Amino acid sequence: MESYLIDMYSKTGLIKQARVLFEKSDSLYRDQATWNAAISGYVQNGLIEAAFAIFRQMSERNALPNAVTIASVLPACSQVGSVTLGKQLHAFAIRQSLDENVFVGTALVDMYSKLGALASGENVFSRMPTKTVVTYTSMIMAYGQHGMGDIALSLFDEMQTLGFKPDAVTFVAVLSACSYAGLVDEGIQILESMEDKYGITPLNEHYACVVDMLGRDGRLTEAFELSKSLGEDGTTIQAWGALLSACKTHREYELAKFVANKLVYMESSFNKSGYHVLLSNVYADEGKWELADRVRNDMRDKKEVGCSWIEISGSVNYFASKDQKHHDCEVIYEMLEKLVCDMEGASLSTVCRSQTDELFDGDTDLLQICS
Repeated sequence: MESYLIDMYSKTGLIKQARVLFEKSDSLYRDQATWNAAISGYVQNGLIEAAFAIFRQMSERNALPNAVTIASVLPACSQVGSVTLGKQLHAFAIRQSLDENVFVGTALVDMYSKLGALASGENVFSRMPTKTVVTYTSMIMAYGQHGMGDIALSLFDEMQTLGFKPDAVTFVAVLSACSYAGLVDEGIQILESMEDKYGITPLNEHYACVVDMLGRDGRLTEAFELSKSLGEDGTTIQAWGALLSACKTHREYELAKFVANKLVYMESSFNKSGYHVLLSNVYADEGKWELADRVRNDMRDKKEVGCSWIEISGSVNYFASKDQKHHDCEVIYEMLEKLVCDMEGASLSTVCRSQTDELFDGDTDLLQICS
């Protein structure tokens, strides 16, 4: 019953209630399902340090982690950007004979690909005795993220030959792969085949991939028309955001400002955030610094304090934005100013001018590097 409630609270965003329930339970009598529900819930809600702490507690309480435990904690390694932790968990899974479990294997493929260790992900994938649609989807996504669209499409064909039926998430992976690799015509054909051939109605996520695909290829008019056809509700922000990014890349500033203003309105209406930065950078690219600063200041007033992670000597360290409590804070920020000046001297002034405020707005990774 405890595991069910913890899982329910976590999935509905009530992580505080889940945490209270878990901590009130007697650690000597917790079953694996309760431990796993807490770890999974913490990871899903971004409480990475707490998830790792619970994983360590399991060993201390002689509660041996199982396949579900490993599959639940592996995504945390991706979130903190630690391939070292991921490899340690992989080694643990091998020692416990859990590495051939399909859920663990799929989680390993996903973790390695997100951390840039594609070869390790391929090795895990090739050794898995059993695969699922999710496994193939993870590997297709990995190839796509690394610009290997042709291989991703080949794997897409292979999974169908072996009798696996792609689902909606698979098509997001395939369309993303086409976008990253510039395979526009292939991507459009796949989108058009989804309903007729596979019986899957394309969702806004799929259309957003195609908008991104067209935008990367410079076909902004087509991307704009497709975005308009999707409407302007909270589910279409991703497509409009992809269009804005493409406008900035191709220096179509008038269209960029039109799209950005739509996004700013949609953000306020649907409680989304993030596109103020792109709008600010559009103004910065045009040299309109006053407008860029105004947008950035508005964004700074509204945003929540963020948190950063960095791995130093195998240890993951956590920082809150605007943290200036380090004993060498003044020296560190002097170094940051020097780095910005060096960037400007290397003819990176446009990039520097549009991003310097972000650096000094509290990104504190440098605090740990210099300590």
